[in-house]
Amino acid sequence: MVRTVGAGSTFHLAVVRFAGRECICKRLRMRLLDEPKARSVLRREALALDLLRLDSVPELLERGEDDRGPYVVQSRLAGATLRELVDGFHERGREVPSSLVRLVAERSFRALAELHGLRGEEGPLDLVHGDLAPDHVLLDTDGKVSFADFGLSRWRGMSEVAEPNELGSLPFVAPELARGDHVPDQSCDVFALAGSIAFLALGREPCAGTTPAARLVEVSEQGLDLSLIHI
Repeated sequence: MVRTVGAGSTFHLAVVRFAGRECICKRLRMRLLDEPKARSVLRREALALDLLRLDSVPELLERGEDDRGPYVVQSRLAGATLRELVDGFHERGREVPSSLVRLVAERSFRALAELHGLRGEEGPLDLVHGDLAPDHVLLDTDGKVSFADFGLSRWRGMSEVAEPNELGSLPFVAPELARGDHVPDQSCDVFALAGSIAFLALGREPCAGTTPAARLVEVSEQGLDLSLIHI
């Protein structure tokens, strides 16, 4: 391991040296090693990355299991997340320029259209990312947009079981999905990406709620708060 780069509620992320380059190793947190759903999420990410093979998503390099549980090694995406962009501008006392917001919006939706339009030998994959959010959309110095975290992805003919009530990251969730009236599909990805662009333009979360429960109610009843956006 070279260094740790993050630890969320489900995964532990580290930069590792693999095949002569720095890559990302994703593992389950120790307390979740016996949780079938958590293991399924890691398997789904590996299967999705192996299936997609796009410049806008990480490359699957290795998957396996050792005495510390299952792991996935993937290429390290270049660039900063949309959240890191906002934080960086705020640290300099600035807002994200509207020209940059427009660039990210244009290239993000172009990349998402490519992802959604992928086909396999038997036809369209009907790929759904399932968790687009400011922490999972990256922009590099050349203006290229990439997507990370495919653990909630789904596609036609997938072998892993997907729960119908998988939401993704609040508040970047379509209202019909938050209400339980809909299962995740490509239209939900479009809403989530639009919400992530709104976050970039606003420089803040596009909602008033600060807890998951409050955000779920707010999104399901009112949608996102897009006031004060000037592009």
